[in-house]
Amino acid sequence: MDMENRNDKKVKSGELNIDKEHSIIESALQDVIDFVGYIDIDTHMLHIVRWLAEPQLDEKSFSMDYDQGVDKVIQKYLVEEDRIVCGKMFQLPNIIDTVDKFGEFTGVYRVDLPNMPHLQYKKISMHYLDLDERDVLVVTQHDFTNIVREESQMQEALRGALHHAEEASQAKSKFLFHMSHELRTPLNSIVGMTELGKGRTQEKDYVEYCFDKIDVSSRMMLDMIDDVLDIAHIENDDIKLAENVVLFRPFIEGVAEKARANAYAKKINFQLNVDEGIAKSFNFDAERFSQVLRNLLSNAVKYTQRFGSVELNVKLIGEEIGRQSLEFEVKDTGVGIDDHFKSKVFEAFEQEYDDSTSIYGGAGLGLAICNHIVKKMGGEIEFESTKGQGSTFRVEVDLDIAVVAQPKEDDLQQELFIDKRVLLADDNAINLEIDKQLLTKKGMVVDVAENGRDALSQYMSNAPGTYDLILMDVRMPYMDGLTATSKIRASGKSDCKTIPILALTANAFEEDIRKSFECGMNAHITKPVDVKAMFSIIQQALQGKLTVNK
Repeated sequence: MDMENRNDKKVKSGELNIDKEHSIIESALQDVIDFVGYIDIDTHMLHIVRWLAEPQLDEKSFSMDYDQGVDKVIQKYLVEEDRIVCGKMFQLPNIIDTVDKFGEFTGVYRVDLPNMPHLQYKKISMHYLDLDERDVLVVTQHDFTNIVREESQMQEALRGALHHAEEASQAKSKFLFHMSHELRTPLNSIVGMTELGKGRTQEKDYVEYCFDKIDVSSRMMLDMIDDVLDIAHIENDDIKLAENVVLFRPFIEGVAEKARANAYAKKINFQLNVDEGIAKSFNFDAERFSQVLRNLLSNAVKYTQRFGSVELNVKLIGEEIGRQSLEFEVKDTGVGIDDHFKSKVFEAFEQEYDDSTSIYGGAGLGLAICNHIVKKMGGEIEFESTKGQGSTFRVEVDLDIAVVAQPKEDDLQQELFIDKRVLLADDNAINLEIDKQLLTKKGMVVDVAENGRDALSQYMSNAPGTYDLILMDVRMPYMDGLTATSKIRASGKSDCKTIPILALTANAFEEDIRKSFECGMNAHITKPVDVKAMFSIIQQALQGKLTVNK
């Protein structure tokens, strides 16, 4: 009896397992197949063995005349443009002929169902159940709507990405074209004024006039190059902001002074208005924020015609303990911004006036840089503009109020430089001559090296303490400045860890500065050199204030 019960349980268990397997198979097929059936070729009857597309149906199997059923489905559900083609394609003689030749028939069509928001894509597949008898065709219908939709979305995304890439490429190509033109303009002034000065060397006043023009043009070029570097920093999201104590009134007046001079040169009225109650000093990056205001003011003056007006208004719009909210408003009566261009104002490489006849010039980077710096400061920048009437740009920032320490004398201590011995390494003969003259003018004794290998050799062949300072270019033949510095620091000489080594290089990216410090340099000075800033750093190095970060 126990044996019979166990056998009975095994039979029931087997039945349950079979039912479960059928359910699993049916559930899996339901995701990819609408129905499974067959066509009796002799009777032209279509028998649906299992309808899987709608599991809620009570009757999952049924039969119909193939020709009548197909014609009804085509006329009722297929999209109109598919009906004629499918009417011919799904005729049974055509299907049989195709299966005889190729072993399988496949037909694709689109269905417009009233309860579906989108077209449904279907595929019918047929093949013989028995290749010898050839009297029964097995039929399956697949739904591949999701695949079509996903491919369509992917193609749309790819088209969008391609369009964006093409627009970016065109904008950058346009930018390079404009940069070439904009750099050639001051470069032409430098070359031209140099030739004029050389021809009248006996006329001191005229030579100084030429030097002044060369200085203005070179600084213009430097500003453009700095903008390009800033855009590179923005794309890498590595612009860093300093926190310095800034006396506000001298800061804002210094920013306004240059704009006032440029405005007056164009016969444009300029006004600076500062609210009462604004704190005397704040903590912020004065250099970066002045870059924002100078860009806005430069644009205002550039796009305002003679006898127009430009205003810089600074307003106190909020205050709490230790902090003030300020609004910086730059307002002009210039040409204004066209509505179609307003959405592109803060994009890099974009200019409203970018054709060859434009009288305004510029590289189209300033406002993109302004926008990024302001956002980095946690502020907001916005504008309003009417074509032909002018523009108003507003920058809102929250600034921490600073406590000003007693100001210190920051003049260079000239006597500190006298008789100090410097090892100067640079592979460019012109740069070597310029830097040597600047250093000797301060009373310093200069030894020169034309590459890193030469610099290392001179340092190693002299007694410790021979040199008070090493100025090292980075990119040099035979041995670069970074390698030479690393070898000096690891040389084992008694002063190898303490001698100040300063990078003096055209490499100006954040990554370049990081590499300079990593190899053991005390500071990183970028070319073209700001002479006053360079000697300020040298003074700190000679005073032992610049420690090695390696």
